[in-house]
Amino acid sequence: MSPALDLATASAGDGPDVSAGWSPGWQDTRRSAVVGPASPGGAAGAFARARAGLLGWEVQRLAGVRVPLSTPDAAPGVEVRQSAGPGGLLVARCRVTEVVDEPGRAGFTYEALTPHPEEGEESFLLQRLGDRVVLTVASRSRLAWAPARLASPLARGAQRLAVARYLRAGRLLAR
Repeated sequence: MSPALDLATASAGDGPDVSAGWSPGWQDTRRSAVVGPASPGGAAGAFARARAGLLGWEVQRLAGVRVPLSTPDAAPGVEVRQSAGPGGLLVARCRVTEVVDEPGRAGFTYEALTPHPEEGEESFLLQRLGDRVVLTVASRSRLAWAPARLASPLARGAQRLAVARYLRAGRLLAR
């Protein structure tokens, strides 16, 4: 995954509003949840189902983010246009920068493109760890859109809600 979002070494929880080597306003977030194997087929089946949904944008769709069905699966260079809110008012474009897809480990990192309310990148990593399947969402971002900066506490709350929805979507996919 991206050196900025090295999921193996990132600390748990929300980080400070200033990260080493980054200017003020950047925030690190990392959340993980066990998403399987509470389903037939155990951890292998749960991982396979969640992997397909993660790389095929179903995590975003199940979290309430609109992603066109014509969007190719996550692969380096793939651009995705996402929208949310009433009538898809909030538009966010991203480009996949890295993908990992190997036995027991799958995920991707994408970076925000204009228009996007944030600047930065976000990673989704699914891992099969023994009899458990774990989804981790990590990001390094700062608010780029003026209305979001003006309502910073609300915007950061919306980010936390989105991550919680991604993790819930991972559990739904793994079932």
